[in-house]
Amino acid sequence: MANKKRILLVEDDKRLSHMISHVLRHEGYLVTCAFDGQVALEKINGELFDVILLDMMLPRLNGISVLEQILPEFTGVIIMMTASNDEYLEADALALGVHDFITKPVRPHILVAKVKALSRLAGQAPSCRKSVFQIQDLTLNTSNRSFHLDDSPIELTEAEFSLMYYLMSHPGEILDRASIISAVRGIEYDGHDRSIDMRLSSLRKKINDNVPPYKYIKTVRGVGYVLRE
Repeated sequence: MANKKRILLVEDDKRLSHMISHVLRHEGYLVTCAFDGQVALEKINGELFDVILLDMMLPRLNGISVLEQILPEFTGVIIMMTASNDEYLEADALALGVHDFITKPVRPHILVAKVKALSRLAGQAPSCRKSVFQIQDLTLNTSNRSFHLDDSPIELTEAEFSLMYYLMSHPGEILDRASIISAVRGIEYDGHDRSIDMRLSSLRKKINDNVPPYKYIKTVRGVGYVLRE
């Protein structure tokens, strides 16, 4: 899992998104889907991706708006998908840092070839704003996807790693359930989802922090959680 490229696919056409994600997963990529620009932005801020496939026209935030908010910090590959012939939009996207364009209708073999070629040029390291996070005696390394308590390695699932990365990216901030679920799972909070609570409970056990008063992850009653600095 650690050696597989992680792709964020941002496409509001769910049938097209399903087709593209199926092709990419068949090629061995780990694919996360977002269906609007705001969710895409939250996922980019909360998870690690090597490649972003970004539709130009999206609900809530369009592709250009997403680019303006993630560049130049995001240093991975960005491929924009567009059905538009607007040369000015393409010029704006290239100026911001887009690596290439895919014209719709998408041809799967061309898409895969471009992803492979651009990924080779970009190198092997995952893209993120920062590679090593250290809070108290917790250390998270995004380059090799490792996590340590003091000097002891702790094995995390992909879901736990994404959640811990999000928490360690926002130390000292009170994060409500809605923002955590949106960033880590890419869905809107319905007021009843307790999946994040379950993941946090699992994390607490792994870092020996499952009995109050919590040393690392504090519960803010009625709101969410905060990672103590």
